[in-house]
Amino acid sequence: SKAVEGFGEAAKSVYVQKSQEELLDNINVLYVALTRAEEQLFVISDMNLDAKGVPRKNNMSTFFVNYLDNKGQFEEEKFEYEFGNPTKLSSESDKTEEVQLIQSVNEVLNPKNIKIAQRESVMWGTHQQEAIEYGNVVHEILSYVKTKSDVDLAITKAIESGLITFNQKVTVFNTIQEIVNHTELSICFDEGNEVLNEQTIIQKEGKTIKPDRMVLIKNKEVYLLDYKTGTHNPKYKLQLENYQSAIELMDYKVVKKALVYIGEEINVVNL
Repeated sequence: SKAVEGFGEAAKSVYVQKSQEELLDNINVLYVALTRAEEQLFVISDMNLDAKGVPRKNNMSTFFVNYLDNKGQFEEEKFEYEFGNPTKLSSESDKTEEVQLIQSVNEVLNPKNIKIAQRESVMWGTHQQEAIEYGNVVHEILSYVKTKSDVDLAITKAIESGLITFNQKVTVFNTIQEIVNHTELSICFDEGNEVLNEQTIIQKEGKTIKPDRMVLIKNKEVYLLDYKTGTHNPKYKLQLENYQSAIELMDYKVVKKALVYIGEEINVVNL
């Protein structure tokens, strides 16, 4: 967001760098689009001029306007330009029109018999792998949850998006209920606070971090949670401390931070 520029010189520098990288990516895509035509290329572009009739910076249409301007052909009231020879060079291929018959449907397929899940691998592989996959699915569903009252809607959304099947609904629901009502975590899912799930933070050196859950309470205090699967790892503690440092550089204070290990059982490690 351009608003990042207002957070000091370091933030402005990061914003400018990221903007230029994005512009370069767009230029590369534009190059590919303009160099794939075999005979004729048709370009449809916005003119995108400011109030003074000057092309706006960092906009793809600017390249086309400047090109026409450099050739001395650009006119604000002219909307079509042609270059080169429009004569078709390739030979015509013989086309035969065949009537395609649509077969009648004898039996209507019942949509309820179709079950699609992007994460059906939850049921595959070793016991340990199943636990990790299951934890990852729960982790993703938790990104939909801001307060305890969001759990039902989050489960519905997960089913509709194919993240889980209807048959897995009860199991996943119980796991998430266990998390949001856990004695060590319940306060982090209460109503009335501002919740930032998977919110990207740009650090001073230009790197980005994304804590799983930040809960902003009164007096600029923060509850910080990060969800993990698998075995405990010391690097997770360092990761959480890095999150805390970045948050406190923004004049907030982390008053509670915890790692939440999601598996067959919910294990909370307060740090």
